[in-house]
Amino acid sequence: MKEILMPNEKFIFVTISSKEEYSDNLVAVLSTFPILGIEEKNDTFVATFRLSDWDTIDLDFFLSSLRLVDPNVSIVRIESIEDKNWNEEWEKNLTSVIVTDRVAIVPSTKVGTTGKEIEIIIDPKMSFGTGHHATTRLMIKLAEKYVKPNSFWIDVGTGTCVLAILAKKLGAKEVLAFDNNNWAIQNSFENLKRNQIKEGIDLLEMDIDALPSLPTADGIFANLNYDVVVRNLKKFCSAVDTTSGVVLVSGILVYDYDDFAELAQKVGFRILEVLREEEWFAAVLQC
Repeated sequence: MKEILMPNEKFIFVTISSKEEYSDNLVAVLSTFPILGIEEKNDTFVATFRLSDWDTIDLDFFLSSLRLVDPNVSIVRIESIEDKNWNEEWEKNLTSVIVTDRVAIVPSTKVGTTGKEIEIIIDPKMSFGTGHHATTRLMIKLAEKYVKPNSFWIDVGTGTCVLAILAKKLGAKEVLAFDNNNWAIQNSFENLKRNQIKEGIDLLEMDIDALPSLPTADGIFANLNYDVVVRNLKKFCSAVDTTSGVVLVSGILVYDYDDFAELAQKVGFRILEVLREEEWFAAVLQC
């Protein structure tokens, strides 16, 4: 369940400027603080705090923590907001995301409104992870094509569990989904319940960099970032079935595509397909 906010409480909105490529790691750092939620819009992030929680945070420590991820990060403004029911406001502004002719991501308040065959019900903590990000949409488009019935998939850095849930709805027999962020894991468990998935997805708190290997799978979702993907290319190649297994990769800017493609090919991958949206790309790799 999402946290209930009492009317007439005071809140602090902290607007942070950072490049979108740092999104995942920045959210991970922010989630170590007592935030109520994060809203991501292009190159800005708005973190919401109760005033009472914000008053306990040392601003210099807060900023230095963010700069561990992005040395050029900056706080654009800090706003105090009073006397508003933010649960009601937040729910009112949640929107469905139509991704393909078959697939939509919907908040629980809008189930059944899209007319799509597959609705993935995602209620994130505030508006992070709702499917509005281009990389999520790219991965969904590829998943729709490459997930086969009775297959086994691994979702690395599952976030809101949206890709793992989609894989199950597309007929996958089993999905191993994990994330190194406890906040993401909690939200993922909530989203599994919302989608009435009681079995077939193993959800764990783990870090891909700490794992020596992965089990053999028909496919891997890796919507991460350039550094994490590149560090684990060999691990991904060793894990996918050599006859038909694929790794679906995103979270990398198009400007890094040539370097990424060269490194992937050196490991032994063939690039089967590439999609692009905005400044992001997603690729299908086969070893």
